[in-house]
Amino acid sequence: MPMIINRFSLDSIGIAGFAYDFDSLSGRSSPVVDAFEAFGHSSLRSIIGDLSLWALIELARNHEVQNLLRTELAQISGEPSWEDLVNSLPFLDAVVCESLRLHPIGREIVREVLLQCLPIPALGYLPITHKVQEDDIIPLSEPIMQANGHLTKSIFVGKGTNVRVQTATMNQSAVIWGTDAKSFIPNRWLDGSVTQHRSSEIQGYRHLLTFSDGPRICLGKTFAITELKIVLLVLIKNYKFEMPEGPETELGIHRGLLDRPKLAGKDDATIPLLVRRVCPE
Repeated sequence: MPMIINRFSLDSIGIAGFAYDFDSLSGRSSPVVDAFEAFGHSSLRSIIGDLSLWALIELARNHEVQNLLRTELAQISGEPSWEDLVNSLPFLDAVVCESLRLHPIGREIVREVLLQCLPIPALGYLPITHKVQEDDIIPLSEPIMQANGHLTKSIFVGKGTNVRVQTATMNQSAVIWGTDAKSFIPNRWLDGSVTQHRSSEIQGYRHLLTFSDGPRICLGKTFAITELKIVLLVLIKNYKFEMPEGPETELGIHRGLLDRPKLAGKDDATIPLLVRRVCPE
């Protein structure tokens, strides 16, 4: 499945960006396809492929959500326009946002911060590593208990200290997203519940830190989101996806430069999803 998604990504990039179909899905070989395949089989697997796989896993775990998405996508005949992808498919947008929230691809970014203030709304994020240039005090949104038993509302950091923050922690914080923060619930993006909690305090794309934030936010986020939507639109319209052992299939994380899903107890990062063709009505 990851290989198919990677080839789909390459063909999509070729058509959308260069008006050229690499036709890798049909097995055509070329220097570009061979290089992309080598990239895909390494620890630097296609980011779009990984994003798509996480989304498919969540949909395979949640058949009702998958069916609702398929119903919405059925209204699109032929190739979707930019307007369709941006404004006409709200549930697809919600599925993509929820998948990005739960499964940020990046785990660490290293930056040298020249600004004096480093506000952290809550401990955790994509570990973004900041090198502090001057002694500073970081305010906390909530007091934390120190080892000595005293509460503190701020943390002193000396010059040269590395401050690490993690994306997944922030994206899945119950304080930020509510008590169901660790659950896959696309409707939270449609019913207004996102803004009922403290997520509005996060300045990243759609209140997420998946693409980081600030002047060095991922410049390719719009392309990545659009391609992810196209991948899901084509696959979910035409195929049904199920987990190999049902919705309760236990997963693990394959640690690498990019964290990737795997079956619990297995060494390799592969997910053998069950795929069935959708019968036309």
